[in-house]
Amino acid sequence: MLKKILSPVLFVLAIVLVVSALPVFSFAKEKEKPYLALGADLNEAEEAVVLEKFGISKEDLSDYTVLYVTNQMEHENLDAYIPASVIGTRALSCVMVKPADKGTGISVTTENINYCTVGMYKNALLTAGVEDADVYVAAPSVISGTAALIGAWMAYEEMTGEQLDEERKEAALEEIVTTGEIADAVVSDEEENEGVTKAAVEELISYVKAQVIAQGLTDPDKIKDLIEEAQDKYDIHLTEEQIEKLVSLMANVGNLKIDPGKLIEQAGDLYEKYGDSVKELYNQVVTDDVKQGFWTMIGGIFRNLFGKLFGEKNS
Repeated sequence: MLKKILSPVLFVLAIVLVVSALPVFSFAKEKEKPYLALGADLNEAEEAVVLEKFGISKEDLSDYTVLYVTNQMEHENLDAYIPASVIGTRALSCVMVKPADKGTGISVTTENINYCTVGMYKNALLTAGVEDADVYVAAPSVISGTAALIGAWMAYEEMTGEQLDEERKEAALEEIVTTGEIADAVVSDEEENEGVTKAAVEELISYVKAQVIAQGLTDPDKIKDLIEEAQDKYDIHLTEEQIEKLVSLMANVGNLKIDPGKLIEQAGDLYEKYGDSVKELYNQVVTDDVKQGFWTMIGGIFRNLFGKLFGEKNS
């Protein structure tokens, strides 16, 4: 009798293991082709420089899905957030997006980009909903890199076949501008913030964002308390105006439907100074849900299995 019971149990467990592995394989299969989004205003010499930075030649383009970002697209998407002088009149920055293994998060590399830092790109991609992607941004000479941000979203949507949420993209643009303005101002304020880097300011904002999303905060007073706490943690002084800008940004972010576990998982090495506290936050918001989901699934399988074996009926 025991042997008769164990055989189907082992069979079901084997099926569970196989099925749980399927999404990983299908994900890799669907996304194995790299995508390029090139600035539409590149001349032949400039394009050659960019392709060399990506480690490919013009002949290799047939192996890629190639998209083009126009300056008009930049202005349509960014004019409400970024000064026209920063966007410029030619779309030149380019981006290569490659699928990464599931759960490995987002990595960003830049070359010849002077407005959008690695942290700013990564945060904007995270807020917009990009997952598991290696993003390489390059330009033929030193420029802002705004075309590449639009290109990264376009390439990711093409690669996954899914549209990113418009509200999240708008919040990401607000975030990238607010982060840039505050980071520049803080770094310039040598009296109050001697030795503070842009990366440190970006991490402070990222840290606050993770906490806001994990705790589901939308109340301005609670968000302000959190920002003031983060100031002390990172030893960065923010003016009252900068704090109010962050409160406004984070209140918008708090209203978005962002999975806190996914956000923290996808951030990768974004949290350098306080990575341990963010990992701890990740464990708090994720572990219980994961455990509950797993055991609910297993419990359902065994209830169904033993119900059939011993004649129980499902309601």
